[in-house]
Amino acid sequence: MMNYKRANINIALLKYWGKTDQVINLPQQTSISVTADIFFTKTNVTIDKKLRKDKVILDDVELTGLAYTRVVQHLNTLRERFKQKSFCVVTSFNNVFIRAGYASSASAFAALTAAYVSAIGEKVDEKELSRLARLGSGSAARSIHGGFVIWHKGTDHESSFAEKLPVEWPEFRMLFTVIDAKSKPISSRIGMQLTVEKAPSYGLFVQECQDLVDPMIKALKAQEIDTVGKLSERSAELMRNVMLEAGIEYHVPETQKLIQSIKAIRSKHHIPVYYTFDAGPNLILLTLADHVDKIIELIPGIKIEVSGVGGGISDTTA
Repeated sequence: MMNYKRANINIALLKYWGKTDQVINLPQQTSISVTADIFFTKTNVTIDKKLRKDKVILDDVELTGLAYTRVVQHLNTLRERFKQKSFCVVTSFNNVFIRAGYASSASAFAALTAAYVSAIGEKVDEKELSRLARLGSGSAARSIHGGFVIWHKGTDHESSFAEKLPVEWPEFRMLFTVIDAKSKPISSRIGMQLTVEKAPSYGLFVQECQDLVDPMIKALKAQEIDTVGKLSERSAELMRNVMLEAGIEYHVPETQKLIQSIKAIRSKHHIPVYYTFDAGPNLILLTLADHVDKIIELIPGIKIEVSGVGGGISDTTA
């Protein structure tokens, strides 16, 4: 029986979109996220001194090509950090829509990092684990932790890490809508780079996002769902605006239709429900537990997965 490290995905309430350093994945702005409990990656790493190269198996299929290369590049980074030479077998399972805008790379590289550190018998604190996960995928820095998380943008490797905010909000819910489960046409990594290079108002976007950080922390601590929701929508729309300036569109017509439905539900039924989205066509609705059933009733025909607030890196054999 294998022992796995499990990492949950996280959804950014305040976005980061763009990097100041693409080698070590330093973000342009500080971001705030919430860890979801229903979508996750579990990964086992086994060191094998007989191997002449790494073997990576995802969902019972051996990886090749770019997907394999990206995993190996991160393993090489970790080997260098811990002065290791042996190759390994990576066995991973994803319970998440890969590349559809639901942050699968965050859980994938968080789990991979934790599993590798465990496999070589090292012990590091969560701050360092967050830094190391960031080297594989920026948002993976946040998936090390459970709950509500802040990722400090930092100016170098040491200062760019995520940590849990002192917020306990068990009634908080995320409703993951499935508008289109297909892989997005442009990866987040490429989309970010194009936006930084081509969006005329990108600098203003970064500053506006940064200005939302303190109000969001205050609203989360006070458990003010309306303020948290409004700030989340603002951050998501700011991100989409600069994407559009760069000629990038992840939404489909059904995305915009659902956004209008959510606004109507809020206005007509006085239900606190708000939306956010990542780099994909699917919306994540933010609300409280008492309102979930009514919201689902009011948007028939949309497949929805309901999530509470998830935990951080954990061990599992299942």
